[in-house]
Amino acid sequence: MTATDMRRDGIRTGSGVWGAVACGVAGFLLAFAVSVSAASLDLSNLVLNNNDGRIQVRFGLDIPDLTPLYAALAEGAVLAVRMEARLSLKSEYLWDRQVAETSRLTILRKVGAQYVLEAAPGGRPVQTPPGGVAPPPLAAGPDLPDVLRRAFGEVALDLGAWDILTRGQAYVLVLSIGLGRGDVSAFWRNALFFWSFDVLPKARYRLDFTY
Repeated sequence: MTATDMRRDGIRTGSGVWGAVACGVAGFLLAFAVSVSAASLDLSNLVLNNNDGRIQVRFGLDIPDLTPLYAALAEGAVLAVRMEARLSLKSEYLWDRQVAETSRLTILRKVGAQYVLEAAPGGRPVQTPPGGVAPPPLAAGPDLPDVLRRAFGEVALDLGAWDILTRGQAYVLVLSIGLGRGDVSAFWRNALFFWSFDVLPKARYRLDFTY
C-alpha cells in the first residue's frame, strides 16, 4: 500500500448572528454558544493498516489549547467528540465511490472535580438501568490533559474487512473530527441553523493511497 498524499483542511464556522434576533433567542445564544477560538484539533501518526483481516485507521488526537474546553465545562456544558472515517474508491472523472465508513462519539463532562470521558454508542451516552452497574468510563480524573491523552493518545477505528480492497486501485480516506456542545437539542440546532455550536473548529484530514 502506497500513500500518496495527506493533507488537513481546517473548517472554521462563523460565530456571529445573522440579522436582528429576538431577545429570547439572543439570550439562548449567549447562554449556550461557545465562541470558536484559535484552538485546534491536531492529528498525529495517521495510519491505515491490516489488523487481523480488518481495515484499521489509527491516529493520535491532541488539543494544544484547552481554554475553550475549560470554559465550557465550567459552565456545566456536556461536550461531544465525534470522529467519522470514510473510505472511497478514487475516481478521476466522477465522484469517489464510498466503500466503507465508521464513526465514534464520546461524551466529555465534568462531575465534581473529575473530568469524565464516556463512550456514546448510537449517538447517546450509555444509560444504566436501575440497580445496574454503570460501564467504566474511557478515562476519568482531575487533570483534563491527562484524561484526554489517555482517551485519544492512540485511537483505532474499524472500517470493515480488508478484502474489500482491490490490488492496484487508488483509494481516498477522509477523517473528520469535531468537538462541540452535546447538550443542545435537535430542535435548537435546526432552528438556529446559522449558529455554530462547535467548541473548536472542525478538522478534516484526507489520505490518498494506492493498494
